Amino acid sequence: MKFLRLFSMLIIFAACQPTGQEQKTAVITDSLSIAIANMRTDLQVNPTNAELRNTLANALIENNQLEAADSQAIILAKDTQHLDKAYYIKALIAFNKKDDTATLAYLAKVIALKGKNSEYEAVMMAGDLLLDQHAPDKAINYYALAWEIDSTQAEPVYGTAVCNEQMGNEKQAKLRYMKTVELNPAYSPAYIGLGNMMAKQRNWQEAWRYYNLAAKADPTVALNFYSRGRAFLMLGNKPAGVDDLTKALSFKKDYPEARALLDSALANNFK
Repeated sequence: MKFLRLFSMLIIFAACQPTGQEQKTAVITDSLSIAIANMRTDLQVNPTNAELRNTLANALIENNQLEAADSQAIILAKDTQHLDKAYYIKALIAFNKKDDTATLAYLAKVIALKGKNSEYEAVMMAGDLLLDQHAPDKAINYYALAWEIDSTQAEPVYGTAVCNEQMGNEKQAKLRYMKTVELNPAYSPAYIGLGNMMAKQRNWQEAWRYYNLAAKADPTVALNFYSRGRAFLMLGNKPAGVDDLTKALSFKKDYPEARALLDSALANNFK
């Protein structure tokens, strides 16, 4: 969602940038503030332009002008045709204020209004927040809807896998993890999920295989090397395990689990 909003802002910037000599001055000026000022001017001429007002509200949120953004949401909410936009803006404002309860409440209103026509990012945000609140039974419905909205995306399928695993549906979770990497072979969290399922069964060879795929898919993530390093140690390969744990700590210096496991491996002289 954040990436989409940033992309929208870049489009705004491109539309609002001056050319020639004027651009030299604009370089040292806050581009977002320029875009906001230009949109305010345009709204004075065309105050009924809901799309422009919605874009302005999002720009204000990006610029941390949350009260000003809320004022735009209030105006949009006066027309029931744009109520979903108003609720979404209020959800983003609440999210920026770290008020998860209000964020979920507004997202629920948006999604109830739009159904299968909801914004993919809004539905995913609702699912992620509910999963963070340890409510997989509620989150899974939003992930399923997000997948229905865009069946090419791997992340909602991964979300359903995590939910199923947390609810004890391990067979379904495994199928969803596999579907995730089918959609996106570079989606390393799904390999980690599969590896963890094998680790629970003490099947360290299979766990290592999935962790290895995770490390290859994304060779800059500390968790991937920590997980593979742990599997190496459990399989008796201390040098490889120590090497992976050292890599994990190079990517994430504050990683207590990796540090503790590395220290233990060195102290116990695993073969």
